[in-house]
Amino acid sequence: QPCFKCGGCRNPISTGTHSMKDGVPYHTTCYAERYHPRCTVCCEKIPAEGNGRVVRWLTHPYWSNATYCPKHEHDGTKKCDGCERVESCDSGQEGVSYAELPDGRFLCLECASTAVVDQTNDGQRMYDAVCQFMADSGMALVKPGGQGGGGTRFTENTTTATNLLWSDRPPLHLVSQDALDAADGKERWHTGRTSRTRGLCLFSEHVIHTVQRTPRWDQGFAGGLFPVGFSERLIQKKVGDTTVNAVVVLYGLPAIAFGAILAHECVHAYIRIKGGFPKLAPKVEEGLCQLVALLWVEDVAAKGGAYLRNSNSNSSSNGNGNSHVISKPQSHAPDDGWEETNLTAMAGYVANQIRNDPSDVYGNGLRVALGAYTRVGLTAVFEHVAATGEIPM
Repeated sequence: QPCFKCGGCRNPISTGTHSMKDGVPYHTTCYAERYHPRCTVCCEKIPAEGNGRVVRWLTHPYWSNATYCPKHEHDGTKKCDGCERVESCDSGQEGVSYAELPDGRFLCLECASTAVVDQTNDGQRMYDAVCQFMADSGMALVKPGGQGGGGTRFTENTTTATNLLWSDRPPLHLVSQDALDAADGKERWHTGRTSRTRGLCLFSEHVIHTVQRTPRWDQGFAGGLFPVGFSERLIQKKVGDTTVNAVVVLYGLPAIAFGAILAHECVHAYIRIKGGFPKLAPKVEEGLCQLVALLWVEDVAAKGGAYLRNSNSNSSSNGNGNSHVISKPQSHAPDDGWEETNLTAMAGYVANQIRNDPSDVYGNGLRVALGAYTRVGLTAVFEHVAATGEIPM
């Protein structure tokens, strides 16, 4: 029909296939160009499937501005290990694509700008920052001691002014994903967890068993003069001192994510160093760990970019022993607000991941602990858990 024209190009629609929008006909190609979302990976309009009536795409639940074709989920498109954003078609405009870590993981430029890969320098500074946050929250990770290396110390609280030294804390190790998976498989702490392990607290428990041995007699054996064996009965099982051997975190994560995982593992360490806690159900202990991790992230977000600049020099190693500096893209001016925007975005993302974890142990555990924290405060929550083994309701 001569009057049956496309609402896009205004040319006649001569084929039987067309699309409708608000009662207006369109060529399928014109409709796609005008109304289909554009893929942020290949920069093409996302095509319709099947009979041309269904358009399917993927997007991240937090990064809503990332919309991409379903095929890119399995075609080797790079995905950032720090924030889960996929590499977009314009990510290489400055001549730099996603950065690849030695173990095959990728980082977007935003995450690479604060990546923690050097255990001696930026890793230890992040450890200092997390330990200081925990000490300020009344949860010192180390025990009283004498003069520490370099004279670095912090105060557990202003009332007792107890000096606690960095040198007394468990060592921090930055490891690859393979090494972390191997250690996790040996420890079997995260059995049943579906998400990838990014941190561990390695510890040794000293368990003392008290066993009662009762001889068994038989008159038919040596006239009943000697026992034929012994029956054993467990009288008591006592858990003695626990030694925290190390805190282990996946290397190469952006500072906010790294710090959140480090804070989580430090709570595992604190519970064992502090002592006096009963054996906690996984949901209780992991909930407490997630709570402190969330509080740390929110504290960093409130302090702003200066916190990361002071805690993390961005000096890192490329895995070959050569030092290099990861910094923001050169097209950004020193005071254009890029760092603050990046910090705010990553803090929001990590906090969202913690708050909306769908699992029972980590997600629901956090939500129960967060509710208790809102009602009675952090110190009261930990005191109640130490006394009862349960989150205060």
